Order: sequence, then structure tokens, then C-alpha cells
Amino acid sequence: MILNQKNLNNFINFAEKLIKKSEKIIIKQHINTVKVKYKKDSSPVTKIDQLIEKNFRKEIKLKFPSHGVYGEEYKNSKLNNDFIWVIDPIDGTKNFIHGNLSFGTMISLLYKGAPLFGIINSPLLKKTWKGIKNKGAYLNNKKIKKNSSNLSLKDMVISHSGMSAFKQLPENKLYNKLSKIIRYFILGGDCVQYGLLAEGKIPMVVECDLKPYDFMPLINLIEESGGIITDWKGKHLSLKSNDKVVASMSKKAHQEFIKISKTI
Repeated sequence: MILNQKNLNNFINFAEKLIKKSEKIIIKQHINTVKVKYKKDSSPVTKIDQLIEKNFRKEIKLKFPSHGVYGEEYKNSKLNNDFIWVIDPIDGTKNFIHGNLSFGTMISLLYKGAPLFGIINSPLLKKTWKGIKNKGAYLNNKKIKKNSSNLSLKDMVISHSGMSAFKQLPENKLYNKLSKIIRYFILGGDCVQYGLLAEGKIPMVVECDLKPYDFMPLINLIEESGGIITDWKGKHLSLKSNDKVVASMSKKAHQEFIKISKTI
């Protein structure tokens, strides 16, 4: 399959339909008690996570049988294909199961390793963020203006998803070092904090212990809203990236962060 504007529009429309279906499942189930199981790494998973990803995979296989799929809950397939769908059925499962609204469903399509677009849907916050390569960033289908700045690291408020990700010594050292430089840390909400960053409400997000399905759908949104997103060494993100991600609306602060992280 070739990549052209018509096909790209078809891909985006298809992804948006999947997101709408997942939203209905989440809204219907969220009012009920959610049964939780735990994976080998102690991270929680629910039947809702599994149902959404299973539905996504089924629809992708029917519509685009040659495309690859990289997801959280099931075995990845056809990763040698030029087109690969990246799925996170519920990013922020811990928040979801405890009634916190800061969670969402994410989907992205990669072409030859680079994301063409990414969608983050937070159904209970009634927000859908979308980034399309070279076409802009959107909140509920309204274009987001570029929110880039030239603030220094000392001016940053940094969002993260919890201290458990910083429990290892190198990451903990970085956290302590940053705490003496920046204004303060705030506790974010997984994918939602990146949406708020794109809106210009959060200046920087720093996380570790992530998987590619946690960050690949974010790339277009952040870049198209005027921001930067890389690993902690400043390298571009890919399916082969490590678990550490920093996103910022300030190139200056981003570079200062990377300089510090390289010393840890």
C-alpha cells in the first residue's frame, strides 16, 4: 500500500472510529466495579483493557490485513511491515480502576518507523487530542496554536506520573537534582499530562519506566503543538527506544535537562 493524502485521511478516519468505539466501552463500564488482575511485573490490567485492544486488533486485521500491530496486552505482529499500528487501550489503568479521570486510550500509525499521526482520547474528561505530521495538533478537532517558549529549566514546572518510576538510584538522583533547580514537581496523569502540555498548560513532562505504546502516539501531538519529545539523552523516539521520555515546550529547558541527565 502506498502512502498518499487519500490513504492518510482513510487511516485517520478509521482510527477515530476505533476511538469512538473504545469510548463507549469505557463510559459504560466505568460506572461499575472494575475487576483487576495483575501481570508478572505487578502492573494492573482489566478486562476493559483487553477488550478494547482485542477489538482494535480485530478491526485492523479486517481493514488492513498486511499492517503490523504493536500493543500492550497481546503479542505484537508483522513488525517488519511499513505500516504499524501502536495501541494503548487504557493508558493510566491505575487511575482508571480507582476512579481517577486522568486516563485515556491512545492509537498511532507508524510508516517506516515514524508516526504519521497519534490520537489520545480521555473520554471522561471529554477531550480528544490529535497530532498529524506536518498538519498540526488538535483538541476536539479545533487546531491548537503553537505553544513553544524559551523558558529555562529553572522556570519549569515538571509533571510526572508517580515516584515509583524514580525508585532506581540513577533516576532518583536525577529527581533530587532537578528538585533543586526547577520551580516544583506536580503529579500528572499519564497520557493526559501530555495533552495538557500540548495545550500549553504544563511546560514539561519527565517520565521513565515507559514502553513504546506509552509514547509513540504522543510524538505528533507534542511536535505539532510546538514542543519537543525525546528520550533523556535527546535521541528521537522509536519502537527501539529505552523507557525514559522528556517532553517540553521549551527547547532551551529541554537541552538543559538533557545536559543534566547525561551526568547521572
